[in-house]
This record gives sequence, C-alpha cells and structure tokens, in this order.
Amino acid sequence: MKNLFTDDGLVAFSGTRVFDGKRTLMDHAVLVEGGIVSAVVPRDSVPTGAKRCHEDGCTILPGLIDTHVHFMRWQGPQFLAFGVTTIRDTGNPLKWILDRRGEWEKKRWPRILCMGPILDGPVPEHEVVCRPCGDLAGALTAVRETAEAGVDGVKFYVGLDPDWLPGMVKECHAHECRASMHCAGGGVLRAARAGVDEFFHLDGILADVWPGHPPGWLDLWGMPDFRRTLDRQRGVADDIRTSCITATPTLAYWDSQWRIRTGDSLGPENLRYTPSSMIEWQAVPPDPVSSERWRRALCAAQTFVGLLLEREVPVLAGSDVPCGLVPPGRSLWRELELLAEAGMSPTQAICAATSAAAAFLGRPDLGRLTPGSAADMVLVRGNPLDAIPSSPDILMTVQRGVAYRPEDLLAVQADSFVDEPWAVQFRRHYEKRIGRQATRGKNPKMSN
Repeated sequence: MKNLFTDDGLVAFSGTRVFDGKRTLMDHAVLVEGGIVSAVVPRDSVPTGAKRCHEDGCTILPGLIDTHVHFMRWQGPQFLAFGVTTIRDTGNPLKWILDRRGEWEKKRWPRILCMGPILDGPVPEHEVVCRPCGDLAGALTAVRETAEAGVDGVKFYVGLDPDWLPGMVKECHAHECRASMHCAGGGVLRAARAGVDEFFHLDGILADVWPGHPPGWLDLWGMPDFRRTLDRQRGVADDIRTSCITATPTLAYWDSQWRIRTGDSLGPENLRYTPSSMIEWQAVPPDPVSSERWRRALCAAQTFVGLLLEREVPVLAGSDVPCGLVPPGRSLWRELELLAEAGMSPTQAICAATSAAAAFLGRPDLGRLTPGSAADMVLVRGNPLDAIPSSPDILMTVQRGVAYRPEDLLAVQADSFVDEPWAVQFRRHYEKRIGRQATRGKNPKMSN
C-alpha cells in the first residue's frame, strides 16, 4: 500500500482548525519531522521547503486512543481507518499480546498498550484469556509476574475475592502499574477503597446502588425497579468522586446489545469489514422485549455517567471491541457520541479519547499535538468539536508521521484470526450457548 507521506523530511499538515488536545487553533499547521511533532505554527509561517498537506474545511485532532479493546489482528487497519492510532488491550494471554505489541510498528495497526491476561478467580468466566487465581498468594504472584513482564497496567476481574484486592493493588503500585477492574458482586466502592485506579462497564455499580438485586448482568439497569435507586445512585456517585477512581463505562457495548436484538443487528455497513465468524458467534435471535430492556439500560447507564460528570469524576472513552459486534474504530466515535449525550461537551468527549486518556495512561507523548509528541493525528471533515459525527468523514489518518487514506486501510487483507485467543474464546462461548439452547429445546421444563 502506497503511503501519502512518509516521515522523511519536514511535513506540514493543515486544515481549517487544529485541536491540540487542549485548545483549538484556527489556520494553523502541524509540523512533523521524524515521526514527531516539531511545532504547531500559523499556516503562513510554515518553513519554505516543507512538504504541505492541506485539507480545507477539516479539523485536525490528535490520534484517538481506545482505552478498552480486546485485540485481534483483523481489527488493526480498521482502527487506523477511523483515526484510532493507539489502543489499550484489556485482556489477552501475556505472551500473545506482548508479541503483538512488539510488532505493531511493522503492521497497519494502531500502537498497542496492553494489560496482559485478565486476573480472575479460581474458575474464570473467559478461560482462554484469563489467568485463574486460587488464593491470595496466587493472586499476588499473578500480579507480580504480569507487571514484571512490562505491561501497561493490570486488569482484575469479577471472580476475585474482594478481600484480596488491597494486597493486589499494593503489588500493582509497587511495580508502578495502575490497577483496573471489571467489578461485579463486590461493588465499585469496595474496589475503590482498596485503591483500584479504574473501573470498567458500570455493572459493579449494581452491588452499590441495588443490594439484593436479581441475578444478571448489565441489562438489569433496564428493569423498572432500577429507577427507584436514583437517590442511592447520587450517593454512590458522591463516594466515587471522593475515592478518585476513574470510570471507563464502554457505553458503545450497551448500545450494541439493544441494536443486535432488534433483528437487523448493527446494519450491514457497520459490519461490512467484520469477519463472518465473529458475526455468527455473537448473533442472537430478534427479541423486542430484551432489546427494549437493553435500550433502557443504556439510558440508565448514561444517566449515571451524567452524575459522575456532574461531580467531575474522570471518564475515559473505551469501546470493548469486539464484544457486542461493535466495529473497530467506528465504535469509538459511537462511544464519544454516547458520552456527549450523557453530559460531556463534544470537546470533553474528544479529550476522553485523546489528552485525558493519555494522561491516565501515563503517556504524555500521546493524545496531544505539541512539540515532542508522537505525530499521530486524524483529519476529519467538518468540526467534531461542535458535534460528534455519527459517521465521521475521515480524510486521513497519520501515525508517526506516515499518512494513510481510510479506503486504502480498509482494503488491507485481514490476517487469519481463527486460532487467536479471543477467536477461540468466542467460539467456545458460542458452542456452549448453542448447547444450552439445544438442551432447553429437548426439555421444556428447562426453558423457564
């Protein structure tokens, strides 16, 4: 694939406006040399002899960061095509994801940050991508070995004994790693008191705002009785603010769940580049009742995110790709839309996927267009700082000074993925689900 520009020599990228991660500059150019931003200057001050790339009517943003991804190789070019130049993988076997992190520069992939395996209890829900921990000693060993491998954070999961968390967090912090958690029965507040730095998905909030709630998962937010917890939700939001924990709600996943159940999934255009196996493994029969409950759950989740935003709780943008058939790259723009609906301004939403995300991840070289930062940027037609577009018109993605057109990236032949960890995991979940459905079909008593 022919690149539009390489990182040789000085290149000036310009449009109508440049958002540097903090402020908007009109009629400026981003100067790039050697894959690094050297300066951001008025367009009429671009040095003579620089190569110029000007797109009138567009906005230049820092390259986007998706903070919650389960990486599969087929996703790489799609992320870049939609301006996502960095991802954080939140759960893959350690050696596998470290190998992928080591080769991203040679591929048409985003930069990869990773957390290694998901640390779970003795019987992991996702056995292929989790590391089971049978007791506190085993959990501490798992944290230490994961951190010492050089990951960019450590992820805890729902099956861990909450009593283990203080020790696990201490071990994380001793290795200068942040601890992130998909909380569940123990609740978010208990994880926060243990020192966990970030929580995912919001379902752990159920334990805090609705004690004794029915068994289930995220769609419980759509049950009528959940509306009665609003006063308690305000109190929990206050406690979260006091604890200084960060939230990554992955609203795009919630959005996908009600859409999948409408019968037309997410639409053929959204899934055009998604492998057919991934669609088959996650497809569910049309179910208007369940779809409506998931839609209400999304609204309830957005309401709670709004409470967090009112209290200035840090909220980051992550999509949970490929869970829920959310397409890579496009999914992050949908996440930004949903965060804006929840109460963020468009600029704040973009910061949640650029400068704010980079700050949490401890990567000052990312998420900004300032001297010394990585020359990662996305050129978008129009002004997403006024309104997050439903279908962004991406003109160009630049990564480390190399520019690509989306259509060229989407034409990249996908790598084989059927033996990758998450492919094996999705296939196992699918086979178990089909097996349960077949069993219920033979025994009517089990269908209730």
